[in-house]
This record gives sequence, structure tokens and C-alpha cells, in this order.
Amino acid sequence: MIELYVVRHGIAVEEGPGGPDAVRPLSSKGRRRFQKAARAFGDLGRKLDLVLTSPLVRAVQTAEILAGAAEPREVAVLEELAPGVGIAQLLEALAKRMGKSKTVALVGHEPQLSSVLSALSGVSQEELDLKKGAIARLDVASLPRPRSVTPRWWLKPRAGTRVKGLPLKADGKSEVEASTAGRRKQKRAERLPARVGARVAGKSAAAPAALSPEA
Repeated sequence: MIELYVVRHGIAVEEGPGGPDAVRPLSSKGRRRFQKAARAFGDLGRKLDLVLTSPLVRAVQTAEILAGAAEPREVAVLEELAPGVGIAQLLEALAKRMGKSKTVALVGHEPQLSSVLSALSGVSQEELDLKKGAIARLDVASLPRPRSVTPRWWLKPRAGTRVKGLPLKADGKSEVEASTAGRRKQKRAERLPARVGARVAGKSAAAPAALSPEA
């Protein structure tokens, strides 16, 4: 089983007039917030075999912060994590690059990362809300075409707390309604192993309560 951590880069500085998007660094706010998230991840005691990052500066800086907390064996650029690359191409490149690694983090951008979560879990991309600096864990049986996928938890970038399942939108529901719907959807996703391209029934949902430290 592969522990796959999908990490959206932290908040970056705004693009200046005529400035290239690829060289935008993390803002001081983005750096502080992701340092908090990375420390929370490090406190879990999970060591990463490999961190793969988009070549864009803001993603590389995010990967460096994560590496400081998780002490991976290797940190490397994966060109297919650059914006605009298709999911099938990315998953093929990931499977080839990771080798025998069992704990792997992908640091990249939206909407590509939500597309990865959607393709692997079967949850509609429109239902996902992966905020900047968030970390989502999926347990994947194999790549690039997984036999089964289990969404485990995601880590809030501001609070540094974990929430069971995937980062889902509330879609305007009340907090109680959204939480109840979210729990039902996550239970369905956990009972039925997902395949690439599968869809999970239901529409809007929000994340349920935070996990205890030992989960």
C-alpha cells in the first residue's frame, strides 16, 4: 500500500505586471502558515520516502518546508506536476519516478491536484476544496491504475488539525447539515474501494470532525 500525500503549495505573492507566474515565491503569510502545517505533519511521526514537487518556485519552497519537517529520503522536481499537465500523464510519470517508495508527497497546484484526488477517489472534482497549504492523504493500492483507494484524512493549513476523509465543500448548507452529509459521503467512500474514473454518489458535503492524534 502506498501512502500518497497531495499537497497544495502555500500562499504566494501576487503576480506583478509582466512578471512570470513561474517565479512567484511564497508570501511571508504563506510561509508562516505552511510551516505550521508542516510541523503538524511532522508531529505525526510519519517519514516520507520521497517528495516530488512542481518546478514552479512557490511549490519548490513549499516542498522544502515540508522536507524540513518530514525528513524525506529524497526531494525532486517532477515536471508533470507543472500546471496544465493531464492526470493520466502525471500518474504514469509518478509511478515510474517513485520506484519502490511507499510514502510519497506531491506538491503542486490547482486544479491539477483536485483532479488527482477526484480521479483516484471517485469524488467529483466540483465537491473538493483543497486550500493552499492543505495536505490530503490517500492510501493507494498501486499506481498508475490503482486497484483500490482509501481517503484517510486531510490537514487544515491554518489550524494544523486533521479531518477524516477528503476536503469537501459545504455548498451553502448549514454547519450541522453539511457535517452530517459529509459523514455519510465519507462512509460510503470508505466502504467501497474506488477505481480511477469512478464516481461516488451524492452531491455537496463538508468535512466531519477532526481526528484524534492516534488515528
